[in-house]
Amino acid sequence: MRSIPFVAGSAGLAAALVLTLSPPVSAARPSHAAVLALSQASRQDVPAAPGSEPDTLVEPDAAVSPRDPRVAVVVAHDGRYSDGGAVGITHAWTRDGGRSWRHAPVPYLTTAAGGAWDRASDPVLGFGPAGDLYLSTIAFNSSATDCRSVVLVSRSTDGGATFGRPSVAQSTDDCEVFNDKNWLAVDTGARSPHRGRVYQFWSYFVGDFAQQRVRWSDDHGRTWSAAVVITPGDQEETQDSQALIRPDGTITDLYLDYTGTDRRPDREREGADLRAAVTATEPGVPLRARTSYDGGRTWSGAVTVTSDVGGDVPDVRCCLPSAVVDPATGLLHAVWSSTDLSVLRISSSSDGVHWSAPVTVDTERTATSQVINADVAAYGGKVLVSYGLRDTSVAAGRYVWQRAAVSHDGARTFPDQLRLGPPSDLQYAAQAGAAFPGDYIGTAAAPGRFYAAWAFSSPPPGGGTYHQVVLAAAIRP
Repeated sequence: MRSIPFVAGSAGLAAALVLTLSPPVSAARPSHAAVLALSQASRQDVPAAPGSEPDTLVEPDAAVSPRDPRVAVVVAHDGRYSDGGAVGITHAWTRDGGRSWRHAPVPYLTTAAGGAWDRASDPVLGFGPAGDLYLSTIAFNSSATDCRSVVLVSRSTDGGATFGRPSVAQSTDDCEVFNDKNWLAVDTGARSPHRGRVYQFWSYFVGDFAQQRVRWSDDHGRTWSAAVVITPGDQEETQDSQALIRPDGTITDLYLDYTGTDRRPDREREGADLRAAVTATEPGVPLRARTSYDGGRTWSGAVTVTSDVGGDVPDVRCCLPSAVVDPATGLLHAVWSSTDLSVLRISSSSDGVHWSAPVTVDTERTATSQVINADVAAYGGKVLVSYGLRDTSVAAGRYVWQRAAVSHDGARTFPDQLRLGPPSDLQYAAQAGAAFPGDYIGTAAAPGRFYAAWAFSSPPPGGGTYHQVVLAAAIRP
Protein backbone atom coordinates (compact mmCIF):
# COMPACT_ATOMS: atom_id res chain seq x y z
CA MET A 1 0.00 0.00 0.00
CA ARG A 2 1.36 3.41 -0.95
CA SER A 3 0.44 6.87 0.27
CA ILE A 4 0.68 9.83 -2.12
CA PRO A 5 -0.17 13.26 -0.73
CA PHE A 6 0.25 15.34 -3.87
CA VAL A 7 1.30 15.08 -7.51
CA ALA A 8 5.05 14.82 -7.68
CA GLY A 9 7.91 13.67 -9.87
CA SER A 10 6.89 13.49 -13.50
CA ALA A 11 3.74 15.53 -12.89
CA GLY A 12 5.95 18.35 -11.71
CA LEU A 13 7.91 18.07 -14.92
CA ALA A 14 4.71 18.09 -16.94
CA ALA A 15 3.54 21.17 -15.07
CA ALA A 16 6.47 23.06 -16.54
CA LEU A 17 5.05 22.39 -19.99
CA VAL A 18 2.14 24.67 -19.16
CA LEU A 19 4.51 27.59 -19.34
CA THR A 20 5.82 26.73 -22.81
CA LEU A 21 2.77 25.38 -24.63
CA SER A 22 -0.17 27.41 -25.79
CA PRO A 23 -3.46 26.39 -24.14
CA PRO A 24 -5.92 24.69 -26.50
CA VAL A 25 -8.65 27.25 -25.85
CA SER A 26 -9.05 30.82 -24.75
CA ALA A 27 -8.73 31.72 -21.08
CA ALA A 28 -11.55 30.34 -18.97
CA ARG A 29 -14.29 32.67 -17.80
CA PRO A 30 -14.61 33.55 -14.10
CA SER A 31 -16.16 30.58 -12.35
CA HIS A 32 -18.13 29.88 -9.20
CA ALA A 33 -16.70 26.35 -9.29
CA ALA A 34 -13.20 25.72 -7.95
CA VAL A 35 -10.60 22.95 -7.79
CA LEU A 36 -10.22 22.04 -4.11
CA ALA A 37 -7.44 19.47 -4.56
CA LEU A 38 -5.38 17.92 -7.35
CA SER A 39 -3.40 14.78 -6.53
CA GLN A 40 -1.82 11.72 -8.03
CA ALA A 41 -4.23 9.03 -6.87
CA SER A 42 -2.30 5.98 -8.02
CA ARG A 43 0.54 4.58 -10.08
CA GLN A 44 1.55 1.00 -10.96
CA ASP A 45 1.28 -1.35 -7.99
CA VAL A 46 2.09 -4.72 -9.57
CA PRO A 47 5.32 -5.80 -11.33
CA ALA A 48 5.23 -5.70 -15.11
CA ALA A 49 4.51 -9.05 -16.77
CA PRO A 50 6.00 -10.27 -20.06
CA GLY A 51 4.20 -8.57 -22.92
CA SER A 52 2.62 -5.88 -20.76
CA GLU A 53 3.31 -2.17 -20.92
CA PRO A 54 5.12 -1.29 -17.69
CA ASP A 55 4.18 1.78 -15.70
CA THR A 56 0.73 2.26 -17.26
CA LEU A 57 -2.58 2.90 -15.54
CA VAL A 58 -5.62 3.17 -17.81
CA GLU A 59 -9.40 3.67 -17.67
CA PRO A 60 -10.19 4.86 -14.14
CA ASP A 61 -13.61 4.79 -12.53
CA ALA A 62 -14.58 6.80 -9.46
CA ALA A 63 -17.16 6.60 -6.67
CA VAL A 64 -17.95 8.67 -3.57
CA SER A 65 -19.53 7.42 -0.36
CA PRO A 66 -23.20 8.34 0.18
CA ARG A 67 -22.40 8.72 3.89
CA ASP A 68 -19.36 11.01 3.71
CA PRO A 69 -18.34 13.14 0.70
CA ARG A 70 -14.73 13.12 1.92
CA VAL A 71 -14.54 9.37 1.23
CA ALA A 72 -13.91 8.53 -2.42
CA VAL A 73 -12.39 5.62 -4.34
CA VAL A 74 -10.73 5.32 -7.75
CA VAL A 75 -9.90 2.09 -9.63
CA ALA A 76 -7.96 1.52 -12.87
CA HIS A 77 -6.18 -1.03 -15.06
CA ASP A 78 -2.69 -1.65 -13.68
CA GLY A 79 -0.03 -2.65 -16.25
CA ARG A 80 -1.92 -2.64 -19.56
CA TYR A 81 -1.49 -5.21 -22.37
CA SER A 82 -1.77 -3.76 -25.86
CA ASP A 83 -3.96 -6.70 -26.96
CA GLY A 84 -6.40 -6.49 -24.06
CA GLY A 85 -6.62 -6.49 -20.29
CA ALA A 86 -4.09 -5.66 -17.60
CA VAL A 87 -1.74 -7.39 -15.18
CA GLY A 88 -3.94 -6.25 -12.31
CA ILE A 89 -6.41 -3.66 -11.03
CA THR A 90 -5.37 -0.86 -8.67
CA HIS A 91 -7.64 0.82 -6.13
CA ALA A 92 -6.98 4.17 -4.47
CA TRP A 93 -8.90 5.76 -1.63
CA THR A 94 -9.08 9.12 0.11
CA ARG A 95 -10.47 10.06 3.50
CA ASP A 96 -9.79 13.79 3.33
CA GLY A 97 -11.74 14.86 0.27
CA GLY A 98 -9.05 14.15 -2.30
CA ARG A 99 -6.11 15.93 -0.66
CA SER A 100 -4.23 12.66 -0.18
CA TRP A 101 -4.65 9.14 -1.52
CA ARG A 102 -3.46 5.65 -0.70
CA HIS A 103 -3.40 2.87 -3.26
CA ALA A 104 -2.82 -0.89 -3.55
CA PRO A 105 -3.57 -3.79 -5.91
CA VAL A 106 -7.09 -5.22 -5.72
CA PRO A 107 -6.53 -8.72 -4.26
CA TYR A 108 -7.82 -12.08 -5.53
CA LEU A 109 -8.42 -11.04 -9.15
CA THR A 110 -5.27 -11.81 -11.16
CA THR A 111 -2.28 -14.00 -10.34
CA ALA A 112 -0.27 -10.82 -9.72
CA ALA A 113 -2.39 -10.22 -6.57
CA GLY A 114 -3.29 -13.69 -5.35
CA GLY A 115 -6.06 -14.43 -7.84
CA ALA A 116 -6.68 -17.07 -10.49
CA TRP A 117 -6.67 -15.07 -13.73
CA ASP A 118 -3.93 -13.81 -16.04
CA ARG A 119 -5.64 -10.55 -16.92
CA ALA A 120 -8.36 -8.25 -15.65
CA SER A 121 -10.09 -5.27 -17.22
CA ASP A 122 -12.88 -2.67 -17.07
CA PRO A 123 -13.15 -1.94 -13.32
CA VAL A 124 -16.44 -0.28 -12.30
CA LEU A 125 -17.43 0.94 -8.81
CA GLY A 126 -20.75 1.42 -7.03
CA PHE A 127 -21.56 2.35 -3.43
CA GLY A 128 -24.55 0.80 -1.71
CA PRO A 129 -26.95 2.75 0.54
CA ALA A 130 -25.25 1.50 3.73
CA GLY A 131 -21.79 2.57 2.56
CA ASP A 132 -20.58 -0.81 1.31
CA LEU A 133 -18.69 -0.61 -1.99
CA TYR A 134 -18.84 -3.00 -4.96
CA LEU A 135 -16.23 -3.45 -7.68
CA SER A 136 -17.00 -5.18 -10.98
CA THR A 137 -14.26 -6.47 -13.31
CA ILE A 138 -13.94 -8.87 -16.20
CA ALA A 139 -11.15 -11.46 -16.09
CA PHE A 140 -9.72 -14.00 -18.50
CA ASN A 141 -6.59 -16.01 -19.26
CA SER A 142 -4.19 -15.27 -22.09
CA SER A 143 -3.80 -18.85 -23.35
CA ALA A 144 -5.32 -19.43 -26.79
CA THR A 145 -6.71 -22.75 -25.59
CA ASP A 146 -8.34 -21.39 -22.40
CA CYS A 147 -11.65 -19.84 -23.41
CA ARG A 148 -13.01 -19.05 -19.94
CA SER A 149 -14.12 -15.47 -19.25
CA VAL A 150 -15.83 -14.20 -16.12
CA VAL A 151 -17.43 -11.15 -14.58
CA LEU A 152 -16.31 -10.78 -10.97
CA VAL A 153 -17.79 -8.66 -8.18
CA SER A 154 -15.68 -7.73 -5.13
CA ARG A 155 -17.03 -6.05 -2.00
CA SER A 156 -15.47 -3.60 0.43
CA THR A 157 -16.97 -2.78 3.83
CA ASP A 158 -14.36 -0.15 4.78
CA GLY A 159 -14.84 2.46 2.07
CA GLY A 160 -12.54 0.93 -0.53
CA ALA A 161 -9.44 0.42 1.62
CA THR A 162 -9.70 -3.39 1.35
CA PHE A 163 -11.67 -5.84 -0.80
CA GLY A 164 -12.70 -9.42 -0.09
CA ARG A 165 -12.64 -12.36 -2.47
CA PRO A 166 -14.85 -11.78 -5.50
CA SER A 167 -18.00 -13.67 -6.39
CA VAL A 168 -18.56 -14.87 -9.94
CA ALA A 169 -21.57 -13.09 -11.40
CA GLN A 170 -21.13 -14.52 -14.89
CA SER A 171 -18.91 -17.23 -16.37
CA THR A 172 -18.55 -18.97 -19.73
CA ASP A 173 -16.13 -21.56 -21.12
CA ASP A 174 -16.90 -21.36 -24.82
CA CYS A 175 -14.44 -20.12 -27.43
CA GLU A 176 -17.28 -18.45 -29.33
CA VAL A 177 -18.47 -16.51 -26.27
CA PHE A 178 -16.81 -13.66 -24.38
CA ASN A 179 -18.12 -11.59 -21.47
CA ASP A 180 -17.08 -7.97 -21.98
CA LYS A 181 -17.73 -4.32 -21.08
CA ASN A 182 -19.32 -4.78 -17.71
CA TRP A 183 -21.26 -2.17 -15.76
CA LEU A 184 -22.38 -2.26 -12.14
CA ALA A 185 -25.15 -0.25 -10.49
CA VAL A 186 -26.51 -0.35 -6.94
CA ASP A 187 -30.06 0.68 -6.06
CA THR A 188 -29.83 3.39 -3.38
CA GLY A 189 -33.32 4.81 -3.89
CA ALA A 190 -35.17 5.67 -0.70
CA ARG A 191 -38.51 4.82 -2.37
CA SER A 192 -37.30 1.76 -4.25
CA PRO A 193 -38.72 -1.71 -3.47
CA HIS A 194 -35.30 -3.08 -4.45
CA ARG A 195 -33.14 -0.77 -2.33
CA GLY A 196 -29.69 -2.33 -1.88
CA ARG A 197 -29.95 -4.58 -4.95
CA VAL A 198 -26.69 -4.89 -6.94
CA TYR A 199 -27.13 -5.06 -10.72
CA GLN A 200 -24.40 -6.53 -12.91
CA PHE A 201 -24.63 -5.66 -16.62
CA TRP A 202 -22.31 -6.88 -19.38
CA SER A 203 -21.94 -7.36 -23.15
CA TYR A 204 -22.42 -11.01 -24.08
CA PHE A 205 -20.41 -11.61 -27.25
CA VAL A 206 -21.22 -14.60 -29.45
CA GLY A 207 -18.79 -14.41 -32.34
CA ASP A 208 -19.02 -10.86 -33.70
CA PHE A 209 -22.44 -10.16 -32.18
CA ALA A 210 -23.19 -8.89 -28.68
CA GLN A 211 -26.27 -8.60 -26.47
CA GLN A 212 -26.67 -6.57 -23.32
CA ARG A 213 -27.49 -8.78 -20.33
CA VAL A 214 -28.04 -8.31 -16.59
CA ARG A 215 -28.05 -10.32 -13.36
CA TRP A 216 -28.74 -9.01 -9.85
CA SER A 217 -28.02 -9.88 -6.26
CA ASP A 218 -30.04 -9.14 -3.12
CA ASP A 219 -27.47 -10.58 -0.71
CA HIS A 220 -24.43 -8.32 -1.27
CA GLY A 221 -23.17 -10.28 -4.27
CA ARG A 222 -23.07 -13.72 -2.68
CA THR A 223 -25.63 -15.17 -5.11
CA TRP A 224 -26.95 -13.95 -8.45
CA SER A 225 -30.20 -14.19 -10.39
CA ALA A 226 -30.57 -15.85 -13.77
CA ALA A 227 -29.43 -13.72 -16.68
CA VAL A 228 -31.96 -11.46 -18.43
CA VAL A 229 -31.44 -10.33 -22.03
CA ILE A 230 -31.98 -6.58 -22.45
CA THR A 231 -31.37 -6.38 -26.22
CA PRO A 232 -33.04 -9.48 -27.75
CA GLY A 233 -32.02 -10.96 -31.09
CA ASP A 234 -29.11 -13.13 -32.17
CA GLN A 235 -27.78 -10.57 -34.65
CA GLU A 236 -27.55 -7.63 -32.26
CA GLU A 237 -24.34 -5.60 -32.16
CA THR A 238 -24.55 -3.65 -28.91
CA GLN A 239 -22.09 -2.65 -26.19
CA ASP A 240 -21.35 -0.37 -23.24
CA SER A 241 -24.38 -0.67 -20.94
CA GLN A 242 -24.60 2.16 -18.43
CA ALA A 243 -27.55 1.57 -16.14
CA LEU A 244 -29.13 4.45 -14.23
CA ILE A 245 -31.44 3.80 -11.27
CA ARG A 246 -33.90 6.50 -10.28
CA PRO A 247 -35.01 7.01 -6.64
CA ASP A 248 -38.14 4.86 -7.19
CA GLY A 249 -36.07 1.90 -8.45
CA THR A 250 -36.82 2.35 -12.16
CA ILE A 251 -33.77 1.38 -14.25
CA THR A 252 -32.81 2.89 -17.59
CA ASP A 253 -29.96 1.20 -19.46
CA LEU A 254 -28.15 3.25 -22.09
CA TYR A 255 -25.99 1.41 -24.64
CA LEU A 256 -24.38 1.78 -28.05
CA ASP A 257 -26.20 0.05 -30.91
CA TYR A 258 -23.86 -0.74 -33.80
CA THR A 259 -26.46 -2.89 -35.59
CA GLY A 260 -26.69 -1.90 -39.26
CA THR A 261 -23.85 0.64 -39.06
CA ASP A 262 -20.39 0.48 -40.60
CA ARG A 263 -18.80 0.30 -37.15
CA ARG A 264 -18.49 -2.70 -34.84
CA PRO A 265 -18.21 -3.26 -31.09
CA ASP A 266 -14.81 -4.47 -29.91
CA ARG A 267 -14.04 -7.44 -27.70
CA GLU A 268 -11.36 -7.06 -25.05
CA ARG A 269 -9.74 -10.38 -25.85
CA GLU A 270 -8.20 -11.80 -29.03
CA GLY A 271 -6.64 -8.67 -30.40
CA ALA A 272 -9.79 -6.57 -30.38
CA ASP A 273 -7.78 -3.67 -28.98
CA LEU A 274 -5.58 -3.48 -32.07
CA ARG A 275 -7.87 -1.01 -33.81
CA ALA A 276 -6.63 0.96 -36.74
CA ALA A 277 -6.57 4.72 -36.46
CA VAL A 278 -9.88 6.21 -37.56
CA THR A 279 -10.69 9.00 -39.93
CA ALA A 280 -12.68 12.11 -39.13
CA THR A 281 -15.51 10.89 -41.39
CA GLU A 282 -16.33 7.79 -39.33
CA PRO A 283 -20.15 7.37 -39.15
CA GLY A 284 -22.10 7.98 -35.97
CA VAL A 285 -23.46 5.20 -33.77
CA PRO A 286 -26.89 5.43 -32.09
CA LEU A 287 -27.09 5.65 -28.31
CA ARG A 288 -30.25 3.79 -27.24
CA ALA A 289 -32.13 3.51 -23.95
CA ARG A 290 -34.39 0.78 -22.54
CA THR A 291 -36.20 0.97 -19.21
CA SER A 292 -37.25 -1.62 -16.63
CA TYR A 293 -40.02 -0.94 -14.12
CA ASP A 294 -39.84 -4.32 -12.33
CA GLY A 295 -36.29 -4.62 -11.03
CA GLY A 296 -34.67 -5.76 -14.28
CA ARG A 297 -37.01 -8.65 -15.11
CA THR A 298 -38.50 -7.07 -18.24
CA TRP A 299 -37.39 -4.20 -20.47
CA SER A 300 -39.15 -1.70 -22.70
CA GLY A 301 -38.51 -1.18 -26.38
CA ALA A 302 -35.53 0.94 -27.34
CA VAL A 303 -35.64 4.71 -27.73
CA THR A 304 -32.88 6.68 -29.43
CA VAL A 305 -31.07 9.31 -27.39
CA THR A 306 -28.84 10.34 -30.31
CA SER A 307 -27.42 8.92 -33.54
CA ASP A 308 -24.37 11.15 -33.43
CA VAL A 309 -21.91 9.26 -31.21
CA GLY A 310 -18.41 9.55 -32.65
CA GLY A 311 -15.56 7.10 -32.19
CA ASP A 312 -11.85 7.44 -31.64
CA VAL A 313 -10.02 10.54 -32.81
CA PRO A 314 -7.11 10.01 -35.24
CA ASP A 315 -4.08 8.36 -33.57
CA VAL A 316 -5.89 7.98 -30.22
CA ARG A 317 -8.08 5.18 -28.90
CA CYS A 318 -10.73 6.67 -26.64
CA CYS A 319 -14.14 8.11 -26.17
CA LEU A 320 -17.08 5.98 -25.05
CA PRO A 321 -20.25 7.84 -23.96
CA SER A 322 -21.08 8.36 -20.28
CA ALA A 323 -24.36 8.55 -18.36
CA VAL A 324 -25.46 9.30 -14.80
CA VAL A 325 -28.56 9.76 -12.66
CA ASP A 326 -28.82 12.66 -10.23
CA PRO A 327 -29.78 10.86 -6.98
CA ALA A 328 -31.38 13.99 -5.58
CA THR A 329 -33.56 15.00 -8.55
CA GLY A 330 -33.86 11.70 -10.44
CA LEU A 331 -32.84 13.44 -13.67
CA LEU A 332 -30.82 11.35 -16.15
CA HIS A 333 -27.91 12.76 -18.17
CA ALA A 334 -25.99 11.26 -21.12
CA VAL A 335 -22.84 12.81 -22.59
CA TRP A 336 -21.03 11.86 -25.79
CA SER A 337 -18.45 13.06 -28.28
CA SER A 338 -20.03 13.98 -31.60
CA THR A 339 -18.87 12.71 -34.97
CA ASP A 340 -17.57 16.26 -35.34
CA LEU A 341 -14.83 15.19 -32.83
CA SER A 342 -14.56 18.72 -31.43
CA VAL A 343 -18.11 18.89 -30.05
CA LEU A 344 -19.14 17.37 -26.71
CA ARG A 345 -22.89 17.08 -26.21
CA ILE A 346 -25.26 16.23 -23.36
CA SER A 347 -28.94 15.28 -23.26
CA SER A 348 -31.20 14.88 -20.22
CA SER A 349 -34.38 12.98 -19.36
CA SER A 350 -36.77 12.66 -16.44
CA ASP A 351 -38.12 9.25 -17.45
CA GLY A 352 -35.56 7.55 -19.72
CA VAL A 353 -37.99 7.76 -22.64
CA HIS A 354 -38.09 11.43 -23.58
CA TRP A 355 -34.69 13.12 -24.01
CA SER A 356 -33.91 16.80 -24.38
CA ALA A 357 -32.33 18.40 -27.42
CA PRO A 358 -28.52 18.10 -27.14
CA VAL A 359 -26.61 20.88 -25.37
CA THR A 360 -22.98 21.66 -26.22
CA VAL A 361 -20.70 21.25 -23.20
CA ASP A 362 -17.28 22.38 -24.46
CA THR A 363 -18.24 25.99 -25.15
CA GLU A 364 -14.61 27.11 -25.51
CA ARG A 365 -13.58 24.68 -28.24
CA THR A 366 -11.69 25.86 -31.31
CA ALA A 367 -11.45 24.74 -34.94
CA THR A 368 -8.41 22.60 -34.06
CA SER A 369 -9.58 21.04 -30.78
CA GLN A 370 -10.70 17.43 -30.28
CA VAL A 371 -12.42 15.86 -27.28
CA ILE A 372 -10.57 12.95 -25.63
CA ASN A 373 -12.97 11.04 -23.35
CA ALA A 374 -15.72 12.53 -21.16
CA ASP A 375 -17.58 11.50 -18.04
CA VAL A 376 -20.56 13.06 -16.28
CA ALA A 377 -21.59 13.34 -12.62
CA ALA A 378 -24.61 15.05 -11.07
CA TYR A 379 -26.06 15.92 -7.68
CA GLY A 380 -28.85 18.28 -6.64
CA GLY A 381 -29.27 19.84 -10.09
CA LYS A 382 -25.56 20.54 -10.52
CA VAL A 383 -23.84 18.66 -13.34
CA LEU A 384 -20.11 18.25 -13.95
CA VAL A 385 -18.57 16.93 -17.17
CA SER A 386 -14.85 16.19 -17.13
CA TYR A 387 -13.12 15.75 -20.48
CA GLY A 388 -9.75 15.98 -22.20
CA LEU A 389 -9.11 18.56 -24.89
CA ARG A 390 -6.47 18.01 -27.56
CA ASP A 391 -5.28 20.82 -29.82
CA THR A 392 -4.04 19.46 -33.15
CA SER A 393 -2.26 22.75 -33.88
CA VAL A 394 0.10 22.26 -30.89
CA ALA A 395 2.85 19.64 -31.32
CA ALA A 396 0.66 17.64 -33.73
CA GLY A 397 -1.91 16.98 -31.02
CA ARG A 398 0.55 15.36 -28.63
CA TYR A 399 -0.86 17.01 -25.50
CA VAL A 400 -4.24 16.69 -23.80
CA TRP A 401 -5.51 19.24 -21.29
CA GLN A 402 -8.06 17.98 -18.78
CA ARG A 403 -11.12 20.16 -18.31
CA ALA A 404 -14.26 20.32 -16.19
CA ALA A 405 -17.47 22.05 -17.26
CA VAL A 406 -20.03 22.76 -14.53
CA SER A 407 -23.74 23.42 -14.88
CA HIS A 408 -25.94 24.85 -12.12
CA ASP A 409 -29.25 24.42 -13.95
CA GLY A 410 -29.57 20.70 -14.67
CA ALA A 411 -27.30 20.66 -17.76
CA ARG A 412 -29.07 23.42 -19.69
CA THR A 413 -25.98 25.66 -19.65
CA PHE A 414 -22.30 25.19 -18.70
CA PRO A 415 -20.95 28.62 -17.76
CA ASP A 416 -18.12 27.34 -15.54
CA GLN A 417 -15.08 25.98 -17.38
CA LEU A 418 -12.12 24.79 -15.29
CA ARG A 419 -8.66 23.52 -16.23
CA LEU A 420 -7.51 20.51 -14.23
CA GLY A 421 -3.75 20.26 -13.89
CA PRO A 422 -0.93 20.07 -16.45
CA PRO A 423 -1.24 18.62 -19.97
CA SER A 424 -0.89 14.89 -20.54
CA ASP A 425 1.79 13.84 -23.06
CA LEU A 426 0.45 11.07 -25.32
CA GLN A 427 3.98 10.10 -26.35
CA TYR A 428 4.29 8.20 -23.06
CA ALA A 429 0.77 6.77 -22.92
CA ALA A 430 -0.13 3.10 -23.16
CA GLN A 431 -0.67 1.77 -26.67
CA ALA A 432 -3.60 -0.21 -28.07
CA GLY A 433 -3.33 0.25 -31.81
CA ALA A 434 -2.93 3.97 -31.05
CA ALA A 435 -2.13 6.14 -28.03
CA PHE A 436 -4.39 4.84 -25.27
CA PRO A 437 -5.52 7.15 -22.47
CA GLY A 438 -8.42 4.71 -22.14
CA ASP A 439 -11.92 4.36 -23.55
CA TYR A 440 -13.31 6.24 -20.54
CA ILE A 441 -12.49 8.22 -17.40
CA GLY A 442 -14.28 8.53 -14.06
CA THR A 443 -16.32 11.11 -12.16
CA ALA A 444 -18.44 11.01 -9.00
CA ALA A 445 -20.68 13.45 -7.12
CA ALA A 446 -21.80 14.11 -3.56
CA PRO A 447 -23.31 17.14 -1.82
CA GLY A 448 -20.86 20.01 -2.26
CA ARG A 449 -18.06 17.97 -3.83
CA PHE A 450 -17.35 16.37 -7.19
CA TYR A 451 -14.46 14.09 -8.13
CA ALA A 452 -12.80 13.52 -11.49
CA ALA A 453 -10.11 10.93 -12.31
CA TRP A 454 -8.19 10.44 -15.57
CA ALA A 455 -5.09 8.75 -16.99
CA PHE A 456 -2.13 11.14 -17.12
CA SER A 457 1.02 10.38 -19.13
CA SER A 458 4.33 12.25 -18.93
CA PRO A 459 8.09 11.62 -19.38
CA PRO A 460 9.25 8.70 -17.22
CA PRO A 461 11.28 9.99 -14.26
CA GLY A 462 13.95 7.30 -14.75
CA GLY A 463 13.69 6.88 -18.49
CA GLY A 464 11.61 4.31 -20.35
CA THR A 465 8.84 4.01 -22.89
CA TYR A 466 5.75 4.55 -20.75
CA HIS A 467 4.70 6.54 -17.73
CA GLN A 468 0.96 6.81 -17.14
CA VAL A 469 -0.59 7.39 -13.72
CA VAL A 470 -4.06 8.37 -12.48
CA LEU A 471 -4.68 11.96 -11.39
CA ALA A 472 -7.72 12.93 -9.38
CA ALA A 473 -9.29 16.31 -8.73
CA ALA A 474 -11.79 17.31 -6.05
CA ILE A 475 -14.03 20.13 -7.25
CA ARG A 476 -16.47 22.46 -5.54
CA PRO A 477 -19.36 22.85 -8.00
